[in-house]
Amino acid sequence: MTCNRRFRRATTVSLLAALLGGCLESRDRPTVPILADLVVFSDPAGAAIILDRQPTGATTPATLTGVPVGEHELELELAVGQAEFFGWEGTVEVREGETDTARAALEGGCRADCPFLIERGRIGCRSTSNGETCASVFSGSRPGLEWPLGSGLDYGAGGRLLVAGIVGDDGGSQRGDTLSTQVFGIAWTGRKPVETSAAGARQVQDLAYWSTARFPAEALQGLLVKQTLVAVDSAGVRDVVFARFEIQNVSADPLYRAIYSWIPADGLTYESLYIGFGLDADVGVSEDDLGTFDPALNLSFLYDADFEDSELGNFSQRPALVGLVTVEAPAPAQGRTLTLWRREDDWDEGIRHGFAWRLLAGRLAPGDGLSDHPSAEIGYVSNTPADYRITESHGPLRLAPGESTTLTVALLLAEPGAGTFTPGVLVEAGDPTAGNRQILEIAAGLRQLAAQVPELWDRYRP
Repeated sequence: MTCNRRFRRATTVSLLAALLGGCLESRDRPTVPILADLVVFSDPAGAAIILDRQPTGATTPATLTGVPVGEHELELELAVGQAEFFGWEGTVEVREGETDTARAALEGGCRADCPFLIERGRIGCRSTSNGETCASVFSGSRPGLEWPLGSGLDYGAGGRLLVAGIVGDDGGSQRGDTLSTQVFGIAWTGRKPVETSAAGARQVQDLAYWSTARFPAEALQGLLVKQTLVAVDSAGVRDVVFARFEIQNVSADPLYRAIYSWIPADGLTYESLYIGFGLDADVGVSEDDLGTFDPALNLSFLYDADFEDSELGNFSQRPALVGLVTVEAPAPAQGRTLTLWRREDDWDEGIRHGFAWRLLAGRLAPGDGLSDHPSAEIGYVSNTPADYRITESHGPLRLAPGESTTLTVALLLAEPGAGTFTPGVLVEAGDPTAGNRQILEIAAGLRQLAAQVPELWDRYRP
């Protein structure tokens, strides 16, 4: 008996795919074709079934009857609206006297210029089904993190869940390897159509994506993320967007392994895993920003270094501060790292998983080019204006196949306090452990909002 299973890149959506197909016993073909049935399932369901490049008119799940015995090309396509497309392509063997079953996981989503927008309150946050959150770099000319809503002012170049960990003893040839997501490179692939709903003052957006592992040496593998964004148009919450991430290890899931076949049959475990949300907030011109922290409030924030930027229209002399707050840390993580990095430190180019892990873990090394703050919970800090990114990372965690954890953060914006600064005069970030810094007085409104965030989440969480 021989088995022919091909793995090909889909031409329409440029995604890897595979099929849990069968084998065909070699024999001479009769003149009259022998017919059999083929059952086709897809996740998500509703995909158009194309057999041997001919539309069947059926959508998954479906049973195709009268299919000639032998090898066939099978394509699955699911288009949702004008922006999201999910697909799969491979081969299947149909055998005589049997009803064969094909099960496939679709991949795809919307990566650029997506219409998905959270817009309750005064914040507009544009997302993609590939996990980019409040990101204008993936939204064409439209703001990714707009504030105030309707102003056209954009404070967000990119936002994304960041994960870095070490492959455990069950990882086969990858045992001991350090893997991480990237900052702006391919990291996640859409798994489900984005769903947005609104009721009363609250708007909720749900999406799901998994680590692509498309390039085994360059990407994290085996994780499914279910992300929920929540915004509220109510007093005290209008300048906050919540983001909840449920992260599950699905490396042993047959549908995942059918696509990424090099993963061990029983999946792989991540040890010393660190999880955080990374935000590239640009306050007007990106190169003249600074960032700092208020550890007591779980608050990290970026601001224009001299509070003057002509790109910000009516807010050119009072640009907003952009904050990131951890609302719920992933259990059972014991440590927290509040840190910055610069644009030139992004780890998309080359293989820099070790640096990503050290940054998220708060263990920067001399060769990393970023100095580490003496405090165990604070990473890199600087008083030199530049284009910065911020994150609040939590760990270490152990995530075995089937296990999951959650992280909830809030993005918030606020004006600087009137009379606490002079436009055009640089305000240093100072030492994050000092409580008498000028920047904390300027950020009083942001800090007050950050203090309310846990209570607000309890009130408005889905």
